[in-house]
Amino acid sequence: MNEKTSALLSEYVIDGVPQELTPARILDACMAEDAERISAQGGSFDPVVDETVDPAPKPCATDPSRIGEYLRLVRGIRTPAFPVAFPETYTKSRIACALIDAIWRKGHFRLGDLAVRLDWTWSPRRIGDMAAFYASVSSAADYVDSLGLKISGYSYSETDGESDVKAVPSLALQRQEEDLSLPDDSGFFPDLPFRTEHPRLRAQNYHPSKLLPDAGSWLIYVPFEDCEYRLGASLLAQALGSSGALAPQIVDADYFIDCYEVVRELVEDGVVLSGVTVGRGGLISALKRMTGPKVGASVNLADLMRAKGDRDIVRLLFAEVPGVLFQIADIDYDYVDAELLLQDIAFYPLGHPVPGRPGVDVLSSDKPGIQTILESLLRSQSSEGED
Repeated sequence: MNEKTSALLSEYVIDGVPQELTPARILDACMAEDAERISAQGGSFDPVVDETVDPAPKPCATDPSRIGEYLRLVRGIRTPAFPVAFPETYTKSRIACALIDAIWRKGHFRLGDLAVRLDWTWSPRRIGDMAAFYASVSSAADYVDSLGLKISGYSYSETDGESDVKAVPSLALQRQEEDLSLPDDSGFFPDLPFRTEHPRLRAQNYHPSKLLPDAGSWLIYVPFEDCEYRLGASLLAQALGSSGALAPQIVDADYFIDCYEVVRELVEDGVVLSGVTVGRGGLISALKRMTGPKVGASVNLADLMRAKGDRDIVRLLFAEVPGVLFQIADIDYDYVDAELLLQDIAFYPLGHPVPGRPGVDVLSSDKPGIQTILESLLRSQSSEGED
């Protein structure tokens, strides 16, 4: 960008249409009342003029027989590229996964106790980059607001590398209630219902991310968005040099809240034995992170395939739908089943850990052994470090 423009304070003209608000004003509207607002800064700047980039109409071509190769490619990406064709999906996914990362941490809190800091590192080199930045800002503010949260702060810096947006959750400042005269049984809550009186958020997690060697325990998958699984905005699309044509739609904040509250309760109650966030790299990457040289996993995607009406196992494994994958003891299965069903949350019991055998076996049939897609996936890479 030239010195006469400001990414945050300039007005934007996208596809020939002037935008009503600057990025700073969009973000400031979602900040706490006592936060310092960047939009209040003085100065006159030239407008930023740009065009949106549409995704390629051709879908990402994949081959189920190459899933092991795809996983190696995805795990080899250390610097994800911001998908300018899908700025909304990518930004919301980054925020969702950051919030889910906090779900495993020690302390006592609910989703409504959190705030999110957003930091954009941006490279305005090509046509569409600044239009994507504006869309990223707009979608971030919309998603945070729809979750009932506030933005604790934000920043923008330019880079010669890849563009990205980083979300960091923290405890929100507790607001003083103005009206404390209502009786306890009034049924009126002057604040959000998803808050606690004295929230705590610690750096450590309640449990490990690696599977415990309990062959009878269960692996439970809970996607936090009920959407179609698509490869747009995914690491696999980046690895294959494709836009992916379509991306998952991250739109249902209410459902995310329901999922978050139930899973967080399971974590705090000690029901979860181990768990990871499903996000970058998709479900298969989460499975790989949970396994190690001493404990593998055997999973079956048949239930997920039926529920989604999708028999493309590559999409189901690599689409980056935010969610969780966790391990529970067999004795707790009925309790978890009841809790998730009570809140009308879709979940998928995928299978079991396999002590003494590293790697992941993935089936896609109700009859084990008939349609084995992956066997002993990447067993030779069991010594690989964490992502």
